[in-house]
Amino acid sequence: MFYYAGHGVISEKNKEFYLVPNDVTDLKNVDEALEQHGIPSKILQQYAINIAAQKQVFILDACQSAGAFATLLADDANQQKSLAVVARSTGTHWIAASGSQQFANEFSQLGHGAFTYVLLKAMKGEAANNKMVTINGLKNFLQVQVPDLMKKYNGTPQYPSSYGLGNDFPVGVIK
Repeated sequence: MFYYAGHGVISEKNKEFYLVPNDVTDLKNVDEALEQHGIPSKILQQYAINIAAQKQVFILDACQSAGAFATLLADDANQQKSLAVVARSTGTHWIAASGSQQFANEFSQLGHGAFTYVLLKAMKGEAANNKMVTINGLKNFLQVQVPDLMKKYNGTPQYPSSYGLGNDFPVGVIK
């Protein structure tokens, strides 16, 4: 499981999604800094191919985070084919806090970003079925609960997005 909560941005220059480390401070002129310090989505996708784990989940709580797999879906058939081979009998799944043109909202009263807040509720059992949280159950829970939370707190629209190859599998067991 790979979990990231932080800044994310799609580069204006090359249209690729990047995880933005804390040493990238100027998001207005970010392209040069991203090339030097950012973590591009193509690297994350390559990790999914190279990691030997049979069940993989990449969770990205960042603005524009669906951009991490948008190019995978649209442009790179070879990369998608490699991921499909890895995931055929197991599973590789990506969950993003927001669409590729959306912000990942935070509310001080929640103590977390909205997505992480709902993710924690899910993993504590609210998304469980038969005392088990599965990857598909988690995705469904997030896709319903995050938009509802945005309405409750009058936030800007935020719709989690997901992409997966392979089988559903448990990500948590409730005791």
